[in-house]
Amino acid sequence: MPYFAYLSVLHLYESFGWWHVSELRKIHFAEDWNELHHLLIMEALGGDALWSDRFLANHAAVVYFWFVSQHPWSGRPHLLTGCWNFLGINRILVITYFVSPSTSYKFSELVENHAADTYEQFYKENEELLKTIPAPDIAKQYYERGDLYMFDVFQTESPLGSRRPTCDNLYDVFVNIWGDEKEHVKTMEACSDYTNMGELVQSPHERYYGFNDDLLYPHETETE
Repeated sequence: MPYFAYLSVLHLYESFGWWHVSELRKIHFAEDWNELHHLLIMEALGGDALWSDRFLANHAAVVYFWFVSQHPWSGRPHLLTGCWNFLGINRILVITYFVSPSTSYKFSELVENHAADTYEQFYKENEELLKTIPAPDIAKQYYERGDLYMFDVFQTESPLGSRRPTCDNLYDVFVNIWGDEKEHVKTMEACSDYTNMGELVQSPHERYYGFNDDLLYPHETETE
């Protein structure tokens, strides 16, 4: 959800002619696509079975969306576990991102760090059981047969094609999700550095194939 919020504000910036950021939009879309599949995996495990979980997640998403984009300064998996990053904080992030992108990125970095710690604790404490449960089809499709280009895009601090995780059982699934969250942390840190110090954020493909020079921060002008 935070990445969808970022995309909303970036589209608004472009509509106003303030900032053309094709590479950053691509990275955030790939992050949103990744978090979507985390949610689909949790749903495949029965995380959306309870009406109360669905109700709370859907309404929390509305609040989170506006926060994220407007102020740009162990047991059975539940829907809320898988969609905290995807559905939980977006309203806050829209507001935050619009005013101070660096603050919003820092906030998402902390959230992703917490998510990574939670997943790590879960798969370590339940390793023996998780290794006896097959991976859901959606997880195998995403990690083994999915769009690997999109999978690489959001991992801005890793070499192109360096992550090709296996997905044989549920233990692998949660290790993979933990790895995704750690990559989100590094990307959010890089985005925060970009907004503070002007260090460009590039996908592994852009670093490998060429330099993208159309990343201009709002109200920032090029120097000769």
